[in-house]
Formats: sequence, structure tokens, C-alpha cells
Amino acid sequence: MYQIFIIGIELGLDIAMEGHFPGTLCTKMEGQRIWKAIILDLLPKGLNVTEKALLSGCSAGGLATFLHCDDFTTFLPKNATTKCMSDAGVFLDIKDINSTHTAREKFEKVVALQGAKQFLNENCTSSSNYTSQCFFPQYALSYVKAPYFILNSAYDTYQFKRHLVPPSTDPSRYWEQCKNKTAACDVDQLNILQGCSNHGYLSVIFRFSIHISD
Repeated sequence: MYQIFIIGIELGLDIAMEGHFPGTLCTKMEGQRIWKAIILDLLPKGLNVTEKALLSGCSAGGLATFLHCDDFTTFLPKNATTKCMSDAGVFLDIKDINSTHTAREKFEKVVALQGAKQFLNENCTSSSNYTSQCFFPQYALSYVKAPYFILNSAYDTYQFKRHLVPPSTDPSRYWEQCKNKTAACDVDQLNILQGCSNHGYLSVIFRFSIHISD
């Protein structure tokens, strides 16, 4: 099963945002409802008797697999072999070049807007004073019980441009050429990128491997 970008982003509690005036557009976030509808549609088509299942997704859909993986297993036969995989879905809780939590602030708003806290892993949220961090794979992954595979570039272009070096942090455009082409990065910029990779993606993989070995 391949999980694409779901309306309401990854979790999307059923929310209707009423317009301020009669007749204005009403935005609905129905990711959770769509997720359940897809599962219930697939069950009588063979998912209820499957022996092997893989839940996978790309980008935002990849992030959603971290959050839905164990829930997915509850719909399947107890003897089924279930695994999950994220392709480019490891969104990191990192500081930008000005040491500001740009990514954290962004995803806090996403969690608040969608009312998504109730869908985050309970074991993760109960062990943290900052419950919204459980939206990030680097914190949520250690609580996922099903076998998990991660496919992710060491240098994620989206997070590089939006989270590590967002436009607000580079008014002089010192990073502009580097952001467009990594071959144009100078030594200092490459060191920052490498540090982000080592302390970001690789640390997630390392902690995950330790968790599995335990």
C-alpha cells in the first residue's frame, strides 16, 4: 500500500474552517477520515487476508507512515508480516543557520491547526513535555513497533531551503547559489550542510539501529 499526500496533510482531524461571511469558502481537512476510508475499502478486497503488507509513502506521505505504521498493523491478520517504509519523509527538528527552530515552529502550527496531537503516539507524547515533537520522525521512530525502512537523501533540498536556510535568515543572499546548486557551496557552507546531515539524518538512523538491536 502506497500512501500519497492526504488531504489535510498527514493526519488531518476532521475540521471544517467556516468562512467569516456567508457563502465564503469552507476548508475541510479530512486526512484521518480518508485514511480510514482507504483501509476499509481495501480490507474486503484482500487486505483482510493478506500474509504480507508494506505501508509506504513519499515526502509528506512518508512522514505519515511514521505516524500510521502501527495503526496499520491493527487492521491486518495477526499472522501477517507487516512492514513500513518512508521515502524522503524524515522531516527533522533542526535549528536554522541563525539557531532558530524554524521547522519546529512550522510543524507546531500544523499540529495545532489540524488538532493532530490526539493521533500522535501515546508512548511518545507521555514521555515528553513537548508533545508536538512526536510529529517528527526522529522522536516518533523509536516508538514504532513494526519493522521500518528509511530511504532519504542526506541532503534534503526542501529542508535545506525551507528549514536550514529559510529566506528570512539570508537577507544578503550569501546562500543563494549554494541553495540552487550544491557544487557552488563554499567550504563553510559545505561544513554546515555536512553537520546537518551527520547530526540529523545519520543520527536518526543510528538511534534507530540501537533501538532495533535492543
